[in-house]
Amino acid sequence: MAWPWSAKRFEESFGTVGKQENNVLVQIYTDDGICGVGEGCTLGPFYCGERQETVMGILANHLYPKVLEGEDPFNIDPIHHKMGKIVYGNTVAKAAVDYALHDIMGKALKIPLYKLLGGKFCDKIPIRGSVGIDTPENMGHKAEKLRKQGFTGIKMKVGLNPAEDIERVHAVRAATGSDTLIDVDVNGAYSPKDAIFVLKRIADCGNIIVEHPVNRDDLFGMALVRKAVDVPIGVCEAALSQPQIMRAMKLEAADFFNFKMSRSCGLFPAKQCVRMIEAAGLFVVASEQLGSRVKLSAMNHFAVSTQSLSWPCGFAAGVLGMAGKYTTEGTTADIVDNPQLVKDGFLYAPSDRPGLGVSLVEEKWRRYLTPGKEIIRLGNVPKEY
Repeated sequence: MAWPWSAKRFEESFGTVGKQENNVLVQIYTDDGICGVGEGCTLGPFYCGERQETVMGILANHLYPKVLEGEDPFNIDPIHHKMGKIVYGNTVAKAAVDYALHDIMGKALKIPLYKLLGGKFCDKIPIRGSVGIDTPENMGHKAEKLRKQGFTGIKMKVGLNPAEDIERVHAVRAATGSDTLIDVDVNGAYSPKDAIFVLKRIADCGNIIVEHPVNRDDLFGMALVRKAVDVPIGVCEAALSQPQIMRAMKLEAADFFNFKMSRSCGLFPAKQCVRMIEAAGLFVVASEQLGSRVKLSAMNHFAVSTQSLSWPCGFAAGVLGMAGKYTTEGTTADIVDNPQLVKDGFLYAPSDRPGLGVSLVEEKWRRYLTPGKEIIRLGNVPKEY
């Protein structure tokens, strides 16, 4: 299914995120007639190695017949172990299954998903506005616009030119004021030498964190940068599982972890990883790849049930548009019947409806179908399909 995300292209150090991203919706039906909904969201093979076709194929040809068929949805831990043995990687496909199974469990127990995950810590979550790479002046203007909309955190992309990036960060700080958290996302574009050069020259901006200043595979370089600068350093793409997080901790490569559930196989593994990070006394900043209100609902339940999300999250950026367009117009917000409330820079806690708390509206989601494709339906599918 092709989702029309943003009216503008969004520049990052590794390339341009375009107007459409091809994602996958999955429905899993139980023998009791319960339908769980999940979503697989990719940015394409350049980002995570997965694309719409691979997610659909892994779901239909491997994960369902070899893992899910005949299995109790409540056996979530054994299911994840089996998925890991049957299919290497393909975390987006596994996350789609995980979301759908959690939806089933919540509906079967008649409780909202956040209760299944341990309970609710808060009623609303601060979220970040996102600004793609542009001239310092334009990035400042966009950040100022987002700040006026109520966003207390700004995620800004850099990485194309170290010297110009220093100007970009200072421009965003000047436009947003000292009380705005700035998350500088390099996407691994710098060498350790360049990272130290830039970070020492933006540290005076204050209230700033830096995400993945060097290549995601270079945790030694990350640790070197962290020791050389007085700015919190975060790991993202290099720490998506418990073993990866443990390695980053041992190398003292991070002050915080930017967590993406779709890259970590879903809610169940994500909760395990967050517990590790919390136990180490480190911070969690959560964000996500682009997705519809189906996945945003899963993110929402995860966030309100996680105590350590102390900084503004990036959950809603893809769903509500990037680079300044934070409305529900022109997005896929209307494919569900109970969209989450985003207002004044906050994502409000989900409703108390069972499971994810949303249902697909067929006559609306069909408008976004990729030509020749359909929703993936698995399990005891009703005869009308």
